[in-house]
Amino acid sequence: MIRGLYAAFSGMDAAWKYQDVLANNIANANTAGFKREVASQQSFADVLLSQQMPVPAPIAARVQQVVGTIGTGSYITDFKTDFTGGAPRPTGNELDLALTNGFFQVQAPDGTRFATRDGRFGRDAAGDLVTSQGYYVLDTTGNHINLPATPVTVGSDGTISSAGTTVAQIAVDDYTPAQLTRAGEAYFTSPAPGQPINGGVRQGYLENSNSDLVEEMTTLLTVQRAFQANQTVLAKLDGTLNTAAGQLGTFGV
Repeated sequence: MIRGLYAAFSGMDAAWKYQDVLANNIANANTAGFKREVASQQSFADVLLSQQMPVPAPIAARVQQVVGTIGTGSYITDFKTDFTGGAPRPTGNELDLALTNGFFQVQAPDGTRFATRDGRFGRDAAGDLVTSQGYYVLDTTGNHINLPATPVTVGSDGTISSAGTTVAQIAVDDYTPAQLTRAGEAYFTSPAPGQPINGGVRQGYLENSNSDLVEEMTTLLTVQRAFQANQTVLAKLDGTLNTAAGQLGTFGV
């Protein structure tokens, strides 16, 4: 019965942690370039279940007979980022950019570099190309990109041109999922540089979040039901133990 308490509690704990992840996915369903997180659940190792009374067999075989196994619940082993691309959404804005592969390279004012698929860019007061967070978008040489006041076009390879003159080329690097660590809604850091790639830039588009609101809500409801079911089991087992403890004191009276 105590093992049942552990199983119910571990199930509640896993559901509670999963709800936090799903809530964050739902909150960012409309965040450009957002990558959803998914939880990996795993069962605790099974425990052998043995018959405690000697079996009706010859003396040599009178041992505790294993009759099966019993689990002790599940737990969250890891939260992983789903890097599946979101659907491109046309905006028609000159400095809205989407990617089919890789990540834009941007730099915070303190010098920290990030990789992102959030292409909501614009000009700052100095004419530099910046993200919606105010981070500088970097070119292939690692420098800030200063834009002219005239309209610009961005090629599929990230080359920015204005009035027939090349201004700069936006850096786009690719990474393996293991290299990236989440550092915000749609931003990631990496201890090592990515692999530069050419192509895949679309001007006048943004990449939608890959979090599907209907799917996330459905999963959230399922997880909430699992939490409630384990909560009910935990309460029943606690009540049974309380009754057993109360009756134990009446024996031998």
